[in-house]
Amino acid sequence: MSKVNLHTHSKYSLDGNLDVNELVNECLANGISYLSITDHDNCDVYLDLDLNKIVENVTLVYGMEADTIIDDVTYDILCYGFELEKVRAWAKECYGTVTSRQTKIYNKLVEICKELNLKLNDSTPYNPEKEFAHVAVFRMLQTTDENKNFLDKYNISSIKDFYRLSTMDSNFPLYVDMSIVWPTIEVLSKIIHDNGGKLFLAHPHKYAQGIHVDEILDLCSPYIDGIEISNEPENDEEVKHLYDYAKQKGLLVSAGSDFHGSKNHNNTNVYYLTDEMEADIEHWINKVPGKIRVLKK
Repeated sequence: MSKVNLHTHSKYSLDGNLDVNELVNECLANGISYLSITDHDNCDVYLDLDLNKIVENVTLVYGMEADTIIDDVTYDILCYGFELEKVRAWAKECYGTVTSRQTKIYNKLVEICKELNLKLNDSTPYNPEKEFAHVAVFRMLQTTDENKNFLDKYNISSIKDFYRLSTMDSNFPLYVDMSIVWPTIEVLSKIIHDNGGKLFLAHPHKYAQGIHVDEILDLCSPYIDGIEISNEPENDEEVKHLYDYAKQKGLLVSAGSDFHGSKNHNNTNVYYLTDEMEADIEHWINKVPGKIRVLKK
């Protein structure tokens, strides 16, 4: 069992449901001693941290999972170890609220669907405070044979397929230029690096649909400091390949379970990390300024 988990989500993510103190103690109960909470496009969760409620020793690294644009495509970038207040203020200004950005995406998808004569069943209205825009539109498309045939034509059978293709393939009819809500990698990199932090590509294999993961890594590596090598991996070979790539390119490594505290993401364990991998992760954690060490008596 790994003692590192640098990819978790609290209630400040639309798909998370635990407060910060519950989340930290859940991870501690499962042997985690190096932890980061990486909510989507914000780091407000750290303001709620109550050190008196933390029951074990832990190194808590300030984190955020930031959506960004690389070569006109959306990628999730894990940002770590930054100066909290400056990055938090920037994120609030840049990304806005969950409601505002998801509403923009939803409205754009609805506009495109109308242009394509795809009829959306909105008998259950969209609520941007409780549902991702892509999830809502995919749900609304499931009600007619014509829509289903459209999705089948592009081999879309799940929300995962729909989201990744919609945001990552400009040839897909429902592609949305996500620059309407996300900053470029150059903008993100500057704010994080200027405030002492590091950037890591999250879950590389999730982007590699129909292509080898190295193509994704080659595209993103000029902009990042490291790679998340373990995130719901299929096997130890997958983790080792990402680790070897990082070592070859001089990149750092991180690892996390993508824990949300929910039914589909309820695992705090991180798999297939060797002692060498964990030592490499701990090494850079000890160097970044943006962290809290909690030492209980």
